[in-house]
Amino acid sequence: MMAATKRALALIARGTEEMELVITVDVLRRCNVDVTVALVQGGETGTDKELIACCSRGVNIKADTTLQAYVEQHAATDDALPDAIILPGGLDGAKAMAQATAVGQLLQRQQKAGKLVAAICAAPTVLAAHGKLFAGRRVTSYPSFREKMTEAGYVWEEPTAGSPLGRVVRDDNLITSLGPATSFDFGLAIGAALAGQEVADKVATGLLYK
Repeated sequence: MMAATKRALALIARGTEEMELVITVDVLRRCNVDVTVALVQGGETGTDKELIACCSRGVNIKADTTLQAYVEQHAATDDALPDAIILPGGLDGAKAMAQATAVGQLLQRQQKAGKLVAAICAAPTVLAAHGKLFAGRRVTSYPSFREKMTEAGYVWEEPTAGSPLGRVVRDDNLITSLGPATSFDFGLAIGAALAGQEVADKVATGLLYK
């Protein structure tokens, strides 16, 4: 009997770093992970209705749904939580997620359930903003956030390209990475966690990753 397809939720907001979102979603879908992209709605309503977020470099990306609708339809109970929640970076996008109560509530439920959370670049600061989720864990982030994460009680590390996971830090059900150029490492690490290392390795080979 084949294992059920894993589900992941990737958040997007105005100012999200587009490479970190799109590359991660692309890699995970190649790993046969069912990924939904959900818009974290802000104060502006003009683009929210069309589910479009203008990202950090001016690229407009359309989400599959809003975060509110996703939670109501697919994650209303803890048993229905996704297998992974993914937070791409981008300074303004991360700030929007840090200020969104719905993001914090969902991440708190995800942590309590022991399910995977993955954050890259500026996004680990979202965890700190919502009650210092996963405090005490080993993390990485865009280097300029090192001091902020350390002061919030996290153990900041700089991953090396030669490590088995690539430029990623994994501490149990928390995966973090550095920035745009490490998006492939990030996506493949999440893919390995959800679909298995063999699947992730096959995807990496097909991408000419190594």
